[in-house]
Amino acid sequence: MEPANLNILRGSKSLRGSFRANSSSIFSRSARDEDDEEALKWAALEKLPTFDRLRKGLLFGSEGDSAAEVDINDIGHQERKSLLERLVKVADEDNEKFLLKLKNRIDT
Repeated sequence: MEPANLNILRGSKSLRGSFRANSSSIFSRSARDEDDEEALKWAALEKLPTFDRLRKGLLFGSEGDSAAEVDINDIGHQERKSLLERLVKVADEDNEKFLLKLKNRIDT
């Protein structure tokens, strides 16, 4: 094989490899951006004064949509119902822990 053809062959292999490497990072980048955005929302909530922080939260959509900052007192009946259903859905995992925290909140 001639040296010129060998260089072209090497170049095409490296170009093909870079496309493969970049294609996987394109899809992971969007998930990383969503995680960063959610982390920024949580950081903004943590900077609120304590009373405001207790009244606000991040509410996710039913299909894992992005989180929206909401005032807990202003959410409607349907949102409250879906929130409680999601909390109770993981009953096998953290049921006792959840109920103890709920009891402590009610008692205080």
